[in-house]
Amino acid sequence: MDTDTVPSTPRSALEPTPESEYESRIANLDSAPSQRTTEYFSWHQLADMTGKLPSLAEQFGPLSAACMGDYVALGTEGGVVVVADYLGRAKAVLAPQAAAAYGSVSALAFSADHLALVAGYSQGFVAVWDWVKGVTVSASRPLQPDDRPGVVGHPLGTAVTAVGFVGASRHRYISASAGGHALYHHIVRRLLTTVSTAPLGSTDAETLFEAAALPQGGRSCATDDMGLVAVLTDASLGVWSTRHSVAQQYRASHQLSAGKHAARRTIPRRPYAGCVAWQPVREYTKATAVPDPAELDDTLPMLAYSWGSNIAVLAVRLEHNVAENGAPMGSAPPRVRLERKQTWTAVEDVVFCCWIEASVLLYMTRSQQLFVFEVALRQETAICASPPGAVSGRPWVTLATGAEAEALYAHAMCVYKRRVFAVCGASSVYTGRLLSWAERLQLLVEQDRHIDAITLATGFYQGRTGRIVAGLPRPPHPGDAGRTRRQVLVGGRLEELMHSALERTLAAAQGPGRAGDPEVHALASICVEACLALGNLGLLFGDIFEHFATEPVRRHIFLATIEPFILSGEIARLPPQILNAMIDSYATAPALVSRLGETLMHLNLRPGEFDIDRVLGICRQHRLWRTFARVWLAMGDPTAPVMSIVAAARSADGDGDGQGLGSAEDAGLGDEAPGVVVFEYLDMVLRGRSYPDGQLIAPQGRAEKYSALVAELVFPPVEAGPALDCVPLAFDPLLALLGLGTERFLATLRRVLGDPFIGFINLIIRPASRTTPKNSDRTLRRASQVKSFLQIVVDTFYVLATAAYADPEHSALSRRQVGLLSSFALSLYATRFPLIYLKDETLAEWSSMLLRLGDASTRAEREHAFELLFRLNPPRAYDEYIERVRDAGFFRVLEQIYSALERHDDALQTLLDHPDFAQHRAVFPAMRELAASGRPKALACIASFVQSSAARLAELDADAFAAAVGSISSLDHDVVVGLLRDAPPLQFAYLRALLDPAPDALARSPEARVADERAPPNIGLSDEQHIVVYPFKSLVPGSAEQSSGFPQRYHERYLELMCQLSPGGVVQYLRRHADLSPEPFRLAHVQAVCRQFGVSDGIVWALVRLGDFSGALQTLLLQADQAAERVAATLPDADGGAGAQEPPALSEACRERLIEHLDAADRSIDGCIDVCKSALARLGRTGTSAGDAAAQAQSDYRQLAGAQLCDLWLALLRHTLGHLHETGRMLDGLGPAAAAATREAWQLVSKRQRWMLQSVLDALISAASPATSFISLRHIVQQLIAAGSATGGGGGGDGQPGAARSLGYAEVQHLLAVAVSAYKTEAQLVALTNVLVDYDLFTTFAQLVRSQKQGWHVPADGRADGRVLARHDASSVGCSKCRRPLFADMRQARAMAGLRTRTAQYYESSALRVLDLHVFEDPSAQWQWMKLRAAAATHDAYLDMGGAGGGGGAPGAQQQAVLFKCGHGFHRQCLSTAAAAGKDAAAGRDLAAAHGLAVPECLQCAGRAAGGHRRDRAAA
Repeated sequence: MDTDTVPSTPRSALEPTPESEYESRIANLDSAPSQRTTEYFSWHQLADMTGKLPSLAEQFGPLSAACMGDYVALGTEGGVVVVADYLGRAKAVLAPQAAAAYGSVSALAFSADHLALVAGYSQGFVAVWDWVKGVTVSASRPLQPDDRPGVVGHPLGTAVTAVGFVGASRHRYISASAGGHALYHHIVRRLLTTVSTAPLGSTDAETLFEAAALPQGGRSCATDDMGLVAVLTDASLGVWSTRHSVAQQYRASHQLSAGKHAARRTIPRRPYAGCVAWQPVREYTKATAVPDPAELDDTLPMLAYSWGSNIAVLAVRLEHNVAENGAPMGSAPPRVRLERKQTWTAVEDVVFCCWIEASVLLYMTRSQQLFVFEVALRQETAICASPPGAVSGRPWVTLATGAEAEALYAHAMCVYKRRVFAVCGASSVYTGRLLSWAERLQLLVEQDRHIDAITLATGFYQGRTGRIVAGLPRPPHPGDAGRTRRQVLVGGRLEELMHSALERTLAAAQGPGRAGDPEVHALASICVEACLALGNLGLLFGDIFEHFATEPVRRHIFLATIEPFILSGEIARLPPQILNAMIDSYATAPALVSRLGETLMHLNLRPGEFDIDRVLGICRQHRLWRTFARVWLAMGDPTAPVMSIVAAARSADGDGDGQGLGSAEDAGLGDEAPGVVVFEYLDMVLRGRSYPDGQLIAPQGRAEKYSALVAELVFPPVEAGPALDCVPLAFDPLLALLGLGTERFLATLRRVLGDPFIGFINLIIRPASRTTPKNSDRTLRRASQVKSFLQIVVDTFYVLATAAYADPEHSALSRRQVGLLSSFALSLYATRFPLIYLKDETLAEWSSMLLRLGDASTRAEREHAFELLFRLNPPRAYDEYIERVRDAGFFRVLEQIYSALERHDDALQTLLDHPDFAQHRAVFPAMRELAASGRPKALACIASFVQSSAARLAELDADAFAAAVGSISSLDHDVVVGLLRDAPPLQFAYLRALLDPAPDALARSPEARVADERAPPNIGLSDEQHIVVYPFKSLVPGSAEQSSGFPQRYHERYLELMCQLSPGGVVQYLRRHADLSPEPFRLAHVQAVCRQFGVSDGIVWALVRLGDFSGALQTLLLQADQAAERVAATLPDADGGAGAQEPPALSEACRERLIEHLDAADRSIDGCIDVCKSALARLGRTGTSAGDAAAQAQSDYRQLAGAQLCDLWLALLRHTLGHLHETGRMLDGLGPAAAAATREAWQLVSKRQRWMLQSVLDALISAASPATSFISLRHIVQQLIAAGSATGGGGGGDGQPGAARSLGYAEVQHLLAVAVSAYKTEAQLVALTNVLVDYDLFTTFAQLVRSQKQGWHVPADGRADGRVLARHDASSVGCSKCRRPLFADMRQARAMAGLRTRTAQYYESSALRVLDLHVFEDPSAQWQWMKLRAAAATHDAYLDMGGAGGGGGAPGAQQQAVLFKCGHGFHRQCLSTAAAAGKDAAAGRDLAAAHGLAVPECLQCAGRAAGGHRRDRAAA
C-alpha cells in the first residue's frame, strides 16, 4: 500500500561532483588490459568501482543488488542503496527509516531519465527514490496479518525480485515477488493493483520467475501509451496493459506442466527456471517521411522469455481499425497482438536473458555460459563463459516457495548501451561487450593467426560466418540490401590481411627446408579462396603470385594450389606468365604431366599465350591424347587432332582389324587411349560441341565450320565411282578410323546423325582422281555439287563396300567390315528416305551384295537392313528371291515372302527352321494370327503344318502349343494326342498342358521343367493336407476348372504317363482333380495303374478315397518297414572285436545314406498320421438325431467308429513303439567293445525314432482333445497295457520290430514320459493334463456338465451356514465326482494359513459356497474374481425369491454350489447325485427326475425356470 512521502537519512557526507557523459566515463576501459577475451567477447573489470566495494560493504553491508545506467546503483544487505559513478565516487546514499525492517535490497531499476530509482527489499517493501534530492517519492509496505480484506501488497517476508518503471514515466512502476504476486503502482493516482492470475493470499498462486515492463523506445509508438507489462510464472506468461486499466492482452501456458505442483510431480527434484526481457521500439534505419511497412514491423517491440531450456520470441503487432478503402477509422488506439516469431532450445536451462543489440538476445545458462541468439537469422553463438568469478545469484524463489528452483540473476546482471554488467560475489564488478568484426580480426592478427584471420574475413565478406558478427549490416534475410555495404567495409581489410600474412609467413619460412612448410600451403589455399570471393584475380595472379614466385618450391606450391580451382571451373583462364610457369613446373616431373594435361583441358586457351609446340610435344611424349585434342581445338584447328591421333594409333597397331583400339599399351591407358579419344572427339565436334566438356561452341557459325571441316576430313565428298586404286588415297582417314574399331565408329556416327545439329552441315563434292591433291578445291562451282552430310555418308560407304567386295584380296576392309558398313548405310537409307537418294541400279547392286556376302557374324545386321529395304521397295516377283534369301539365311524375310505368296505352311515352317532359337516361339502367335483371319486356305495350311510338325511343336513349348490348338477351330486335341502317340514324353507334356497347365511366369523358367518328384508324399485330405508351393500349377486355385471339360480317357492316359515319367506328382494331381464333375478318373483304374507302376502314394490315396483306412495304413506301415530294413542294412557292423580297427566316427557317406533312409521312414509315419486324421475327419461327422431309435443308432455308430479309429491309432503306436523298442534293445546289447561308429549310428536311429513317436503322440493327443472326439486315450493306453499285464509286462519282446504287440507297465511309463517331454512350455503341458484328466478319466462327469470346466466343492459337515472352511486344510477340498482330495497339503504352514483365511472370508460373506483356487492363488486373475462375485449375487437373488428351498423343507435353507471357471455354477447336490448315478447321462436324468431334482444347469438359466424348479422340489 502507498505511504506518505518521508525524507531519507543520508549516512555519508560525500559531496557530489559534476558528471560527464556515460561514454567518456567508461571509454578508458577499451584501452585497458582485458581480464578475459574470447573470439567474440571481452570482459573488463571496473577497477575503480571494485576498489571501493570493500569499504562500502564495511559501512552498509555486503553487496546484494546492482543496476547500471548513466550511473550505478548498488544495493546492500543492510537495506542501503548507494548511487555512484563508474569511477566509484558516491553520489547519493539512500537509506529508508527503519532499514532493518526493510531487509536487504533485492531489486533495483532506474527510470528512463535516470533521475528516479525504484528499489525492492527482501521483506516485501518497495520504495521509489529521487536520488538526486535523496528523498523517497513513494513507498509500499507488505501485507500485515491484521490488514483488512482487499488490501494490496506483497506478502510480508517475501523478497521483491523484480521492479521497473513503465515506459518513460517516473510515476508508474511494477514490482513482483517470487511468491506469485505482481503489482502495478501509480504514484500520482495513488493506485496499487495486482497483475497476476491468482488473488492475493491464494494458496494456488503460481511461482513467479520474473516481471518486466516495456521500457522507453527510440521513437514514439502506440505501445508507449499502453504500458505493457510481462509476467512470467512457472505455468504461464501473461502480457498486461496498464495505461487506463489493468487488462490482459496475451497469455501462453507452459505445455509441460499446469502449475508448480504438477511440475514437481512430472519432473521430480528438477530445478526449474524462467526469465523474460523486452526489446523496446527501435528507430528507423532510413530517414524517410513514410517508413516501409516491413521495416515498421521490424522496429516494433519484441518479448523474449524462457521456460527451462526453451526460448521463445514474441513480436508485437498493431492492428488498426480501417475502412474498406484502407483509411483509419476514428481515433481509437490500435489493438495489440503478439505472435510467435522464433523458438529455440538452449543446451541447458536459461537463468538470465536480455537484448544486447537489435534483434540479438543474450542469455546465460545455469552453468553461467553466455550465448547470443540472432532472431532474424535463427543463429546461436556461444560467446564466452561468465566473467572471472561466479556471478552472484540469489535463491529468492526457493526461499519464498520451497520449490527447488534456479537462483535469480536479474539483480546482479544488466545490459546498458550494448554493454553487459555483472556483479561477481560482493567484491567486484565487470563489464563486457561483443567484439566488432574489425576487433576480432585484429585479435587474431595479434595472436599470429593470420590464416584464421583471412578465413574469418572471407566469411565476413561472403556473409556466411554462421556466428554473431558485430559492426556489420545484418540483413533480415540472406541476399537482401546491405551486402554491398558489408563487402565495401570488409574487402579492403581482407586485402590488407593477405599482404600482411604473406610478408610475415613467407619471411618466417626463409631458410633451407622451410619453403615447403604446411603453413605456406594453407596460406596459399586461403589466399586463392579469398581472391575468388573478392572476384579479384588480378590480385591473385599479381602481388600474391610474386610473393610465391621468389623460390621454385613456393611457386610450385602456388600452382598446385590453384589446380583444384581450375578443375572445378572456378578459374577458367590463366595469364600467360602463370600458364607458362605451370607448364615449366609440371613438365619437368613425369608424375605431374598427367595433372598438367587435365588442367589444360579445363582452361580457356588462346593462341599466343603459351608455347604450343612444347605442349603438344609433351602430350605426344606422354600419350595425353585428350589434352592434345583439347589444345588443338582451342587453337582453332579441329582436324589436326584427328590426323595426329589416328597416325599415333596406326603406328602402334599397323594391322588394325577393325576390332581393336590400338596396342596393348594404349589399351592400358583407359580414357587416354587413342581409340577412345578420337571417337569421343569426333562425336562432340561433329555435333558442334567443344571437347571434352561437351558445351556448345559459340558462336554457331564457328561450330558449323568446325563440324564441316572434320566431316570433310573423315568423309571426303568425292564423286561416285572412283577407281579402285584411288580408294585408299581418298579415304585414308576413314579407313584408319575403321581400323581402330568399326562398331565404335558406327556407334559414334549413329549418335552424330541423331543430333539435329548435323542437318546444318552440307559439303561440296570434288572430282575423284588419283592426281587430285587431298583437301583441295573447296570452292563452290555449281549448286549440284552440294550434298548433305547424310548423303555423303551413304555414298562413301557405297564406294568402300563395292570396292572391297569387288577386290577383297587388295582391300583394306574385311568381310565383316563390309557387312557392317553396308547394313548401316542401307538401314540409314531406308529410315531417312527421301532425304537420301540412291539410284535403282545402285540399290539393286547393293542389295545383291548383302545377300551374297556370306559373313555369318553380320547376318543379323544384314537381314535387318534387307528387311527394311524389302518393306520400302517390295519386289515385283517374290519367287525370284526365295532361294537367294534362303541361302543368305534371312528367314524373317523368307517368312514375309511366303506370307505374301499365301504359302502359310511354308511361312510357319520357316519360323521353326530359323537358326535363332528365340524366333521359334513366334510360330504360335503366327498360327493364331493366321487363324484369326478366317480364310479357308490359311486354316488348311495351319492343319497341314500341325500334321507334319506336331512333335517339334510339342517339344518346343507344349503349353503354348496346347493353347494355340484350343484357340484354332480347325484343330482338334484328339488329332494332336494321336499324332504324339509314338512319343510318350511329348504326349505327357501336351496332356499336362491341357489338364494341369503351369502359370505363364513359370512356363518359361528353368524351374518349370523341374520334375514333380520334388514334391514330398502327403496323404491327408484337402482339409488336413500340408500347404506346399511347387513349380507347377496343380495346386493353384482355379486351375482345375480348366481341365473339367476334357474326356475321362485324357485323365487316365495322363495318369498312366505320370506314373511312368513323374510319379512324385501323382498324389497332387489326384487331389486337385478328384472332386471334378464328371469324375475325371475311376478309382479302380487309379489303384490298378498305381499298383502296376509301384506308386504307393497313389495306392494310399485311392484306398483312403474308398474308405479303406486300414489298408492304407498297412501300405504305409509296409513302406516304413522297408525303410527300417534299409536303415538296418546301412548300419555298420555291431561286432567291434579287439583286433578290429575301430573307426573314429561315423563316416559322412554312411551318415548321409542313413539320414536319407530315416527321412523316408519319417515320411511314411507322417503319411500314417495323415491317414488317421483323414479317418477321424470322415468317420467323426455326425448329425443331430431325433427320437430314441435315432439316438441309439447314433450311439452305436459312435461306438463302432470309435473302435475303428482307436484300432488305427493303436496299430500306428504299436508299430512305432516296436521299432523304438527294437532299437533300444540293440543299444542295450552293444557291448563295451562295440565300435564308436556303430554306437553313434544306433543313437542317431533312436533319436529319429523318438521324434517319430513324439509326432504320433502329438497328433493323437490333438485328435483326442475335443469333448466330442471318438477317440479315448484311456482306451488306447489300456489296450497297450492289457496283454502286457497278462504276460507279466514283458510280452512281445522277441517279435518283429514292426509287429503289433502289447506293452509292459515300464514301457507305458516310458511312452507317457516321451509324450510329456514333447511339450516344452507350461501351457502345452497344462493342455496335455486337461486331455488326460478332463475327458478320459472323468467321462461321465464331462458328459454331465457338457462343455463346462471342472469345479470343486467343500464337503458339508451338517451345519446350515457352512462355515467350515476355517477348520479344514486345502487337502480337504475334493472333486465333485470321486470325493478324493484334489490338492495335497504340500505348502508351508504360513502359506496354508493365508489361503484358509482368504477363502474363509469369502465364504462367510456370500451365500454361494464355491471354491476356485485359481482366483485365490493368481492375483492377476481379477476377471475371474468378478465372475465369482457376479455369480454369487445372482445366486443370492435367486435364494431371496425362494427358489432354493430345501433341506427338509426348512425355509431359507441354503445349499452349497459349485462355480466353474467359466463363471457358471451348479448345485453341489445336483452334481454329486447325478455323478453317482453312473456313466450314462440318460440314467442320470431319470434318477434326478425320480428324486425331484432339477437337471444340472447353468444358474443363468435357473433364474428363467425358477418356477418349474420349485414345482419339482415340492413334488419331491
